[in-house]
Amino acid sequence: MSADESPSPKKTSPAPVRGLVFDLYGTLVTRGAGPRAYRELIAGLPVWRMLAARRAMLTEPIPGMGEFHARFSPRRRADRGVDYYAGLVESGLAEVALYEDSLPTLARARSMGLRLALLSNLAKPYARPIHEFGLAAHFDVLVLSCDVGMAKPSAGIYAHTCAALGLAADQLLMIGDTLRDDVRGARRAGLHALHLDREGGRGDLGALEGLFEHPLLRGLARVEAGAAPR
Repeated sequence: MSADESPSPKKTSPAPVRGLVFDLYGTLVTRGAGPRAYRELIAGLPVWRMLAARRAMLTEPIPGMGEFHARFSPRRRADRGVDYYAGLVESGLAEVALYEDSLPTLARARSMGLRLALLSNLAKPYARPIHEFGLAAHFDVLVLSCDVGMAKPSAGIYAHTCAALGLAADQLLMIGDTLRDDVRGARRAGLHALHLDREGGRGDLGALEGLFEHPLLRGLARVEAGAAPR
Protein backbone atom coordinates (compact mmCIF):
# COMPACT_ATOMS: atom_id res chain seq x y z
CA MET A 1 0.00 0.00 0.00
CA SER A 2 1.48 3.38 -1.00
CA ALA A 3 1.78 6.30 1.36
CA ASP A 4 -1.03 8.00 -0.50
CA GLU A 5 -3.45 5.16 0.05
CA SER A 6 -5.55 5.01 3.19
CA PRO A 7 -6.66 1.72 4.72
CA SER A 8 -10.17 0.60 3.91
CA PRO A 9 -12.59 1.14 6.81
CA LYS A 10 -13.29 -2.00 8.74
CA LYS A 11 -16.77 -3.37 8.42
CA THR A 12 -18.52 -3.57 11.76
CA SER A 13 -21.03 -6.28 12.52
CA PRO A 14 -24.40 -5.18 13.86
CA ALA A 15 -24.91 -5.54 17.59
CA PRO A 16 -26.43 -8.92 18.46
CA VAL A 17 -30.10 -8.93 19.35
CA ARG A 18 -30.42 -9.34 23.12
CA GLY A 19 -34.05 -8.45 23.60
CA LEU A 20 -37.44 -8.60 21.91
CA VAL A 21 -40.21 -6.01 22.08
CA PHE A 22 -43.73 -7.18 21.25
CA ASP A 23 -46.86 -5.25 20.37
CA LEU A 24 -50.08 -6.60 21.94
CA TYR A 25 -53.20 -6.34 19.75
CA GLY A 26 -52.87 -8.00 16.37
CA THR A 27 -49.57 -9.50 17.48
CA LEU A 28 -50.08 -11.57 20.63
CA VAL A 29 -53.88 -11.31 20.89
CA THR A 30 -56.66 -10.67 18.39
CA ARG A 31 -58.12 -7.20 18.11
CA GLY A 32 -61.73 -8.09 18.84
CA ALA A 33 -63.84 -4.98 18.37
CA GLY A 34 -60.91 -2.80 19.34
CA PRO A 35 -61.55 0.56 21.03
CA ARG A 36 -64.95 0.90 19.33
CA ALA A 37 -66.56 2.28 22.48
CA TYR A 38 -64.11 5.16 22.70
CA ARG A 39 -64.24 5.92 18.98
CA GLU A 40 -68.04 5.96 18.98
CA LEU A 41 -68.22 8.21 22.03
CA ILE A 42 -65.91 10.88 20.65
CA ALA A 43 -67.05 10.70 17.00
CA GLY A 44 -69.35 13.71 17.30
CA LEU A 45 -66.90 15.99 19.07
CA PRO A 46 -65.27 19.01 17.40
CA VAL A 47 -61.99 17.99 15.79
CA TRP A 48 -59.79 19.71 18.38
CA ARG A 49 -61.66 18.04 21.23
CA MET A 50 -61.69 14.66 19.48
CA LEU A 51 -57.89 14.82 19.13
CA ALA A 52 -57.54 15.75 22.80
CA ALA A 53 -59.82 12.86 23.80
CA ARG A 54 -57.88 10.37 21.69
CA ARG A 55 -54.59 11.59 23.17
CA ALA A 56 -55.98 11.28 26.69
CA MET A 57 -57.37 7.81 25.94
CA LEU A 58 -53.92 6.54 24.95
CA THR A 59 -51.58 8.52 27.20
CA GLU A 60 -53.42 9.03 30.50
CA PRO A 61 -54.20 6.37 33.14
CA ILE A 62 -57.97 6.96 32.97
CA PRO A 63 -59.22 3.84 34.77
CA GLY A 64 -62.43 3.16 32.90
CA MET A 65 -65.22 4.31 30.63
CA GLY A 66 -67.06 6.00 33.49
CA GLU A 67 -64.28 8.51 34.04
CA PHE A 68 -63.65 8.95 30.32
CA HIS A 69 -67.35 9.52 29.62
CA ALA A 70 -67.62 12.11 32.39
CA ARG A 71 -64.72 14.02 30.87
CA PHE A 72 -65.41 13.72 27.15
CA SER A 73 -69.13 13.02 26.74
CA PRO A 74 -70.52 15.10 23.86
CA ARG A 75 -73.42 16.07 26.16
CA ARG A 76 -76.01 15.84 23.41
CA ARG A 77 -79.08 13.73 22.77
CA ALA A 78 -77.05 11.33 20.65
CA ASP A 79 -75.03 10.39 23.74
CA ARG A 80 -76.35 6.95 24.68
CA GLY A 81 -75.12 7.10 28.24
CA VAL A 82 -72.16 5.66 30.07
CA ASP A 83 -73.68 2.19 30.51
CA TYR A 84 -73.96 1.76 26.75
CA TYR A 85 -70.31 2.63 26.15
CA ALA A 86 -69.13 0.58 29.12
CA GLY A 87 -71.04 -2.36 27.63
CA LEU A 88 -69.20 -1.89 24.34
CA VAL A 89 -65.88 -2.05 26.18
CA GLU A 90 -66.86 -5.32 27.85
CA SER A 91 -68.25 -6.93 24.70
CA GLY A 92 -65.16 -5.89 22.77
CA LEU A 93 -62.83 -7.40 25.36
CA ALA A 94 -64.89 -10.60 25.38
CA GLU A 95 -64.04 -11.05 21.69
CA VAL A 96 -60.27 -10.88 22.25
CA ALA A 97 -58.46 -14.20 21.95
CA LEU A 98 -54.87 -15.31 22.41
CA TYR A 99 -53.03 -16.43 19.30
CA GLU A 100 -51.89 -20.03 19.65
CA ASP A 101 -48.25 -19.24 18.95
CA SER A 102 -47.94 -16.37 21.44
CA LEU A 103 -47.12 -18.15 24.70
CA PRO A 104 -44.81 -20.75 23.08
CA THR A 105 -42.90 -17.94 21.36
CA LEU A 106 -42.46 -15.99 24.58
CA ALA A 107 -41.40 -19.10 26.48
CA ARG A 108 -38.83 -19.98 23.83
CA ALA A 109 -37.44 -16.44 23.80
CA ARG A 110 -36.96 -16.52 27.56
CA SER A 111 -35.25 -19.92 27.35
CA MET A 112 -32.77 -18.32 24.96
CA GLY A 113 -31.85 -15.69 27.52
CA LEU A 114 -33.51 -12.81 25.69
CA ARG A 115 -35.02 -9.92 27.63
CA LEU A 116 -38.64 -9.20 26.75
CA ALA A 117 -40.81 -6.09 26.73
CA LEU A 118 -44.45 -5.59 25.87
CA LEU A 119 -45.05 -2.21 24.21
CA SER A 120 -48.63 -1.24 23.43
CA ASN A 121 -50.75 1.80 22.68
CA LEU A 122 -53.97 1.30 24.62
CA ALA A 123 -56.57 2.76 26.92
CA LYS A 124 -56.39 1.41 30.45
CA PRO A 125 -59.31 -1.09 30.24
CA TYR A 126 -57.72 -2.79 27.24
CA ALA A 127 -54.73 -3.91 29.30
CA ARG A 128 -56.89 -6.63 30.84
CA PRO A 129 -55.92 -9.43 28.40
CA ILE A 130 -52.27 -9.06 29.42
CA HIS A 131 -53.18 -10.55 32.80
CA GLU A 132 -56.15 -12.71 31.83
CA PHE A 133 -54.09 -14.66 29.31
CA GLY A 134 -51.02 -14.97 31.53
CA LEU A 135 -48.84 -12.80 29.30
CA ALA A 136 -47.46 -10.53 32.01
CA ALA A 137 -45.39 -13.28 33.63
CA HIS A 138 -43.35 -13.70 30.44
CA PHE A 139 -42.16 -10.11 30.26
CA ASP A 140 -39.39 -8.25 32.05
CA VAL A 141 -41.04 -4.93 31.26
CA LEU A 142 -44.58 -3.76 30.44
CA VAL A 143 -44.66 -0.41 28.64
CA LEU A 144 -48.25 0.77 28.16
CA SER A 145 -48.93 4.15 26.60
CA CYS A 146 -51.64 4.96 29.15
CA ASP A 147 -49.12 4.50 31.97
CA VAL A 148 -46.05 6.25 30.54
CA GLY A 149 -47.71 9.26 28.91
CA MET A 150 -46.32 8.56 25.44
CA ALA A 151 -47.48 6.52 22.48
CA LYS A 152 -45.96 4.82 19.49
CA PRO A 153 -44.52 5.84 17.07
CA SER A 154 -42.83 8.52 19.21
CA ALA A 155 -39.10 8.05 19.74
CA GLY A 156 -39.67 8.77 23.42
CA ILE A 157 -41.62 5.61 24.17
CA TYR A 158 -39.00 3.52 22.39
CA ALA A 159 -36.22 5.22 24.37
CA HIS A 160 -38.19 4.52 27.55
CA THR A 161 -38.46 0.84 26.60
CA CYS A 162 -34.72 0.57 25.88
CA ALA A 163 -33.89 2.16 29.23
CA ALA A 164 -36.32 -0.09 31.09
CA LEU A 165 -34.70 -3.19 29.56
CA GLY A 166 -31.18 -1.85 30.08
CA LEU A 167 -30.30 -2.43 26.43
CA ALA A 168 -29.24 -0.23 23.52
CA ALA A 169 -31.73 0.34 20.72
CA ASP A 170 -29.69 -1.69 18.23
CA GLN A 171 -29.79 -4.68 20.58
CA LEU A 172 -33.59 -4.82 20.40
CA LEU A 173 -35.99 -6.27 17.84
CA MET A 174 -39.57 -4.95 17.69
CA ILE A 175 -42.32 -7.24 16.41
CA GLY A 176 -45.73 -5.79 15.59
CA ASP A 177 -48.55 -5.63 13.07
CA THR A 178 -48.68 -1.88 12.43
CA LEU A 179 -46.21 -0.47 9.91
CA ARG A 180 -46.34 3.13 11.15
CA ASP A 181 -46.19 2.46 14.88
CA ASP A 182 -44.35 -0.84 15.24
CA VAL A 183 -41.99 -0.88 12.26
CA ARG A 184 -41.20 2.60 11.00
CA GLY A 185 -41.37 4.13 14.47
CA ALA A 186 -39.08 1.48 15.90
CA ARG A 187 -36.56 1.79 13.09
CA ARG A 188 -36.45 5.57 13.40
CA ALA A 189 -35.64 5.06 17.08
CA GLY A 190 -32.74 2.74 16.17
CA LEU A 191 -34.33 -0.65 16.86
CA HIS A 192 -34.56 -3.54 14.46
CA ALA A 193 -38.19 -4.21 13.49
CA LEU A 194 -40.24 -6.93 11.80
CA HIS A 195 -43.73 -6.48 10.40
CA LEU A 196 -46.10 -9.26 11.45
CA ASP A 197 -49.02 -9.60 9.03
CA ARG A 198 -51.21 -12.46 10.25
CA GLU A 199 -54.02 -11.79 7.81
CA GLY A 200 -52.50 -10.70 4.51
CA GLY A 201 -49.16 -12.46 4.61
CA ARG A 202 -47.38 -9.40 3.23
CA GLY A 203 -45.13 -8.69 6.18
CA ASP A 204 -41.75 -10.02 7.26
CA LEU A 205 -43.65 -12.69 9.20
CA GLY A 206 -47.03 -14.32 8.73
CA ALA A 207 -47.02 -15.83 12.24
CA LEU A 208 -44.76 -15.83 15.27
CA GLU A 209 -43.80 -19.43 14.58
CA GLY A 210 -41.28 -18.24 12.01
CA LEU A 211 -39.66 -15.61 14.22
CA PHE A 212 -36.61 -17.61 15.24
CA GLU A 213 -35.83 -18.55 11.64
CA HIS A 214 -35.36 -14.91 10.70
CA PRO A 215 -31.69 -14.02 10.05
CA LEU A 216 -31.66 -11.59 12.97
CA LEU A 217 -32.40 -14.44 15.41
CA ARG A 218 -31.34 -17.61 13.64
CA GLY A 219 -27.92 -17.59 15.28
CA LEU A 220 -29.49 -17.45 18.73
CA ALA A 221 -31.81 -20.40 18.22
CA ARG A 222 -29.19 -22.85 19.47
CA VAL A 223 -28.46 -20.98 22.68
CA GLU A 224 -29.07 -23.29 25.64
CA ALA A 225 -31.92 -22.47 27.97
CA GLY A 226 -30.79 -20.02 30.60
CA ALA A 227 -27.61 -18.99 28.77
CA ALA A 228 -27.14 -15.41 27.71
CA PRO A 229 -26.77 -14.85 23.96
CA ARG A 230 -23.23 -13.93 22.93
